[in-house]
Parts: sequence; structure tokens; C-alpha cells
Amino acid sequence: MHIDKNEILALIINQLRTDLSVCEQAVKVARDTATHADALGSSQYETMGLEASYLAQGQGLRLLEVERSLAYFMQLKLPPHTGVISVSSLIALRDEQGDEQLLWLAGDAGGLKISHAGTSITLVTPKSPLGGSLIGKVAGDDLEVSIAGIERCYEVCAVY
Repeated sequence: MHIDKNEILALIINQLRTDLSVCEQAVKVARDTATHADALGSSQYETMGLEASYLAQGQGLRLLEVERSLAYFMQLKLPPHTGVISVSSLIALRDEQGDEQLLWLAGDAGGLKISHAGTSITLVTPKSPLGGSLIGKVAGDDLEVSIAGIERCYEVCAVY
């Protein structure tokens, strides 16, 4: 199977740009809500303004995360293919039930999902249990990893 990783990288960047736009709108709405006169309340027990400010803070942090991820992928130069899993590898992984999934080992944006040619690709980072256990593996290797307290076994089917 031929996979163009530059095409997948472009899809990741486009998804992050979309996420950034959504986050910017969410921050604006949360900030406007927190500072609106109706949110101030007339007693100490009316906490809508305080709750809205917490929401605005959380949305702001999410915005910063997406900006950081976008900056990371915008400057990313894909390394040459070596067959050994490292950051920026695309991995076909098969679980114990025979189900296959595609993962992109990334330095950022863990959990992001994109669709390429009708196939879902999930980004994982080396900080995650699965991502960390993939480093250095090659096609044909087996690995066991504990995810949420459950031992799971995988086989590396291909590395791109």
C-alpha cells in the first residue's frame, strides 16, 4: 500500500486550523459571557459570572494547546523512512482480535483523529503508554502495553 505522508501531514494541519478557528470562537463567546452584565449576579450566591470566567480560562488554555500543535506540525520536516518506529512514523497496528488501526506517532496533538482515503488515523505521542511502547519497534514486532489498567497485545504490521 502506498501512503503519502506529506498528504497526511497536510490533513493534520488542516484539521488543526479548523480546530483553532473553533477554539477562537469558543474563547470569544466564553469571554463575552463572563463579562456580560447579566452574568454579574446580584448576590454572592449567583455565580454565573465566575463559572463563565472558569470556562473562558479553560477555552483559552485549549486555544494555546491547538496553537502550539499547529506550530509544531507547520515546521515539521518528515524524516526519511528507516522502517524503525520513531516520531513522525505512520504505523499499522493489529490487536488481539485482528482489528487493524493506523497511528501517527507525533510530538504533539495526541488523540487527534483524521480521515485519509476512508481510513481513520489517530495521533499518539511518546508520552502515552502505547506511543512510548512503539518507539524502536519494526514491522513484525509484538508489544504488550497496559492501557487504563488493561494489558493489551499488538502486532506492528507496517511502518511508513
